[in-house]
Amino acid sequence: MKITGILLTLAIMLAFQMPVKVQAFECPKHFKAAQAAIDKVKGDMGGEMSKMMKKEDMALVHSLLDDAKMRLAGAKHNHEKPQGRYDHARAIAKAKAAKGYAEAADIYHWALMKKMK
Repeated sequence: MKITGILLTLAIMLAFQMPVKVQAFECPKHFKAAQAAIDKVKGDMGGEMSKMMKKEDMALVHSLLDDAKMRLAGAKHNHEKPQGRYDHARAIAKAKAAKGYAEAADIYHWALMKKMK
C-alpha cells in the first residue's frame, strides 16, 4: 500500500513537471518559424521592385518588420531568463506575434508590388 502511494505521488509529480520541460523545448521551434518569416520579407524587400516603391510605403513595411524583430527579441529574452512556465508561455506567444507581424509585412509588401504592376 505504501509503495502504491509513493508511486502515485511520483507519477503526479512527474505529470506536473513535464509541461515545463516540453514547453521550454518548444520555444526554439517558434523562434525559427518567426525568424524564417522575417528573413523571407527581408529577402523580398531586396528586389528591384521594392526599390521602385514609394519611400513612405516601404517605411510602413519596415515598421511592421521592426515590430516583428522587437517581439522576437522579447521572446528570446523570456526564454533565456525564465522564472517558470509563464515565461516560456510568454516566449511562445511573443514568437507567434513576431511571426504574425512578419507575415503582415509580407502581405502588405506584396500588395504594394501588385499595385505597381
